[in-house]
Amino acid sequence: MNITFVGGGSLRILPIVRALLQTPEVFDGSSIRLVDLKLERAEAVGRLIKRCPEYRNVNCEVVWTTDLDRALDGADLLYLTTAIEREPSDTLALQASCEYGYLHSDQLSINGAFLAARGGNMVMNFARKMEKYCPEAMMLIFANPVAVFSAAVTNYTKIKALGICAGFANCRWDLPRICGRDRYESEWNIVAAGVNHLSFILRGEYQGRNMNEILGEQLTADWQPMQITSNDCGERVREGLQKMVDIYRRFGTMIFSSEFDGMAHILWPWALEKQQGALHQLMKHFNPETAAAEGMQRVENKFLEFAKAASSQQAPDWHTPINNNITFGVDFSEISVPIIRAVAGLETMRITASHPNRGAVRDFSDNAALEYTMDLHGKTIIPVENQYIPSPFKGLITSLSEHQTLLADAIARQDGKLFADALEAYPMNKFSAN
Repeated sequence: MNITFVGGGSLRILPIVRALLQTPEVFDGSSIRLVDLKLERAEAVGRLIKRCPEYRNVNCEVVWTTDLDRALDGADLLYLTTAIEREPSDTLALQASCEYGYLHSDQLSINGAFLAARGGNMVMNFARKMEKYCPEAMMLIFANPVAVFSAAVTNYTKIKALGICAGFANCRWDLPRICGRDRYESEWNIVAAGVNHLSFILRGEYQGRNMNEILGEQLTADWQPMQITSNDCGERVREGLQKMVDIYRRFGTMIFSSEFDGMAHILWPWALEKQQGALHQLMKHFNPETAAAEGMQRVENKFLEFAKAASSQQAPDWHTPINNNITFGVDFSEISVPIIRAVAGLETMRITASHPNRGAVRDFSDNAALEYTMDLHGKTIIPVENQYIPSPFKGLITSLSEHQTLLADAIARQDGKLFADALEAYPMNKFSAN
């Protein structure tokens, strides 16, 4: 497979490629193309790919360039990873959200809508170039709001696009942790539907056992979220797990992933209080005049360490697991790994990702922006049967899907009236007395 990574200097890419190189058939005789406006970043990623242990067993070309057209010619897949958020606008948007009682995030929020407008032309331009240079290729979008961008590309161009996020991996961390095991477990077979960051598990199993039976045994009256030692955000993770369990006990439905801005729509007052606390901490050191430069400097400092490793004669730490080695480890949990293996035709993979509905989820139009479970083989997307939105959440998800579908229409058509309609469709306070 020829894979083009746009944002080829991202520190996400090396761990993903290392996981893919474990199966030489993915890349054998093909190419990895790293595209970045800052060529030195793509070069650092490329040089480290060529030095990693897995690369020795693969006949694969690695190139880095600023020429997108050349990198797309004959590509089988484009992976887009780029940060749409900017400072000082992100903190100022958080400040406005707290003042007027809105949720703030880069996805399911008013701020997410304006990020869609900011990045929409870029994403659609990539899709139009793909129509010219690689019309059969698939686009993977890891840039929020992923659901909006994937709907815009799929509904308005010839390119199939999947919006991907960490939720796929989060689920396989969250469920084991609820069961008292602080580890990633790929054995969970889950079917979920909703919108990105707020999908609901419809059914699932683990090692042949029904998920609800397992949860029934684990969630005793005295259940407490376990201590988290696998990462540096233990208390935040524990709070998220507690909220997931609270929602499950109240509604009988488990959220697919513990992302904050999803749960926030069900726990609005709690979420606003958390936002106020986050804003208070940020404003202690925030200066809108210098925030942009400071943010860029933090990115540069982070990349500087990576660049030093690329130019050093000493080998990086190739062996420590990804949780404690996020820059150089092997990331098997990243959703793009099974997707790329499937697109390569190696096997059918079951994933949960954002894509226009196309009949997958009951009672939604074909063009609706949704997240759901699908089987992927080659570039064929086969939705898993019998998907729906659980009754307590159907109104909320309908509103959020309408909001994001209208955003996709607006950026694809460059229509300001549709954008205003999308903002009007955004739901507030569905589960509170306000």
